[in-house]
Amino acid sequence: MNNVEALKALYAALGGTAADVAGASTIVEVLNKISGLLGGNTAATQNAEAIANIATVAGSIAPKETQNETVTPTTSKQTITASSGKVLGTVTVNAVTAAIDENIVAGNIKSGVTILGVTGSYSG
Repeated sequence: MNNVEALKALYAALGGTAADVAGASTIVEVLNKISGLLGGNTAATQNAEAIANIATVAGSIAPKETQNETVTPTTSKQTITASSGKVLGTVTVNAVTAAIDENIVAGNIKSGVTILGVTGSYSG
C-alpha cells in the first residue's frame, strides 16, 4: 500500500466514503479531502502541500561537483576551500622538500647533518 492508498483508507476510517477519494491520485489531493471532512483545517492542507513540494524539489537537486586539490607546502599557512558550487574532495599534500626555502642548501647546513634531503657541508 502506497501513501496515497493509506491516506484514502484513513479518509474512509474518519467517516468519508471511498467514492469521495476514488479520483484522488496525490497525497495533497487526499489530504485536501481529509481536511474538508474534518471541517476545512486549511493549515493542515497547506503544510501537506509544502511537504509535497519539498519532496519534489529535493528529488531534483543534482549533487555538487567534487573538487580535488594538490598542495605544495610553503613556509606560509595555506587554506584550501572548494570553489563556489563544489564540494572539497581529496586534498593531496606533496612531500616537504628543500624547495620550500632557497636557503636550504648544503653550504648553510652543518657538515654531517641532513635537512629535507640536503646533507650539509658547512664546517665553519
